[in-house]
Amino acid sequence: MKTKSILICVSGLTPQIVAETLFCLAVKQKTPVDEIYVLTTKRGREVILGKDTHPSTPKTSLRTEMENLCKKYKIKKPIFEENDKHIIVAKEESIELSDIRTDKDNILFPNKVCEFIREKSSDPNATLYCSITGGRKSMSVHLANALSIFAREQDKLLHVLTKEEHEFKGFYPMNKKEAEDLELSEIPFVKLRSLLNIELKDHKLLDLNFDEIVAETQKLLKLVTDRNKLILDIEKRELKYLTEAIHFEPLEFLFYYFFVDNKMRGCEDITVQQFISEEIKNQFIEYFAEYYSFNYIKEKKWYKKGFSKEDFNQKRSKINNKITKLVRDSEIADLFLINVKKKYGESKYYLKAAKDRFLIK
Repeated sequence: MKTKSILICVSGLTPQIVAETLFCLAVKQKTPVDEIYVLTTKRGREVILGKDTHPSTPKTSLRTEMENLCKKYKIKKPIFEENDKHIIVAKEESIELSDIRTDKDNILFPNKVCEFIREKSSDPNATLYCSITGGRKSMSVHLANALSIFAREQDKLLHVLTKEEHEFKGFYPMNKKEAEDLELSEIPFVKLRSLLNIELKDHKLLDLNFDEIVAETQKLLKLVTDRNKLILDIEKRELKYLTEAIHFEPLEFLFYYFFVDNKMRGCEDITVQQFISEEIKNQFIEYFAEYYSFNYIKEKKWYKKGFSKEDFNQKRSKINNKITKLVRDSEIADLFLINVKKKYGESKYYLKAAKDRFLIK
């Protein structure tokens, strides 16, 4: 499926910054923009439409100026309509937010921004380019915060810089000198989406306001700090991570326990040849005798003939699949998977996580 680039800007009384960001992306960086959205206030919308009566605000619409930009520089014209879909104003019931000045305004606006970024980031085929150059400083902070919560790896936070003598004279550079003085800076930011992934998939965060999302995020950060171990519950045959748990059948659980147990005792790497030995079979018999029912295994094929390479590969695959579902962040999950150091005839299997990342109970 075709991917698309979405430009999202905050704007107050200087919508020129939206056109300047489009110029930097589409002309200077050769990144075609497919859609543009502007988060603003009631008066900001009037300025965007060229209808504001103050002498210092532009009297042509942002849409007209962006069309002129696209013609001059022969770039693709992004979708930007003069409607509530593309010019987004925070509202309380039917009353639109006129400015961002009070504590009440700073609840309504971030809620709207958060709702919008949450919606746009749900499209896996879209890349968000979010510019914080325009609007009041608080508006930029709210956009950056929302992006920090919902951004994927491909999403970007941007800031446009120009020389003071060029600021807001026009909507876009008219000559080479003005174009050279216009710069687009990408701002690094912390992405929390992997931490919130469970709540997003379960729709727990979809109906929350921004302040509630902040509170929930703080709880999860504390959980990661306090309980970021993989817990092996022998009695329940469960692996637990954060607030989630996944159940295993006895041999599966003991297969994974075998790797953790060996790691705790300093035996980091295991080959398949070692695993299918008589010694390891006897070790599993001891596991069953200590933790589960010895009679349970007497009729099992492996009890009589030992483990095979197929047994090893099947168990490893099933366990890794379950751990991937349990630990939703792929980078963290990789620490707990049964990984392999491939070497012809002597591949070694191991757990990347340090010993202190496991807790056996």
